[in-house]
Amino acid sequence: MLVALTALGTGIHALRRAMSATVVLLFSIMMIAVLVQVGGRYVFNYSIAAATEIATFSQIWLVMLGSGIAMARRQHVAIDLLPAQLPLPLARAASVLIAFLTVGFLAVLAYGSFPLLRLGMMQTSSAMQMPMWIMYICMPVGAAYITLELIVSVVERWADPFAPIQSDLEEEAA
Repeated sequence: MLVALTALGTGIHALRRAMSATVVLLFSIMMIAVLVQVGGRYVFNYSIAAATEIATFSQIWLVMLGSGIAMARRQHVAIDLLPAQLPLPLARAASVLIAFLTVGFLAVLAYGSFPLLRLGMMQTSSAMQMPMWIMYICMPVGAAYITLELIVSVVERWADPFAPIQSDLEEEAA
């Protein structure tokens, strides 16, 4: 059992590192595309449509994957003043209920993306002629990653679900 938990923890850590690297790469690509687009318009008086698509598509993937990273780091906006005052059994129940409702929303998001995926099989982007399913698949992938991080978060914080977040600076000082 301990070996399985260690392997699961290692797998989650590797996934987090891969997602973080992917988000950094997407952000870099987006910034370069925006710079190319601005340079093309204002230096050469020529609009580069592919740069616009690259920036837009990178940003969409960045948001969907970055939301999972934010979930892992507990950086989403939350109003937890009332649940934090609850006794431990009720706080745990509130944490599970909030997670359940969030997973329900993410399931609706993923399910709602399937018609787009079917449509994306027949469509290509206007400038790059890229199949649009590549863009639309970010919704179920992002929803699945956020769901995974949410479940891990509930399990990791089981002892105190609404404990105050210790900042990185406080961790380094300790």
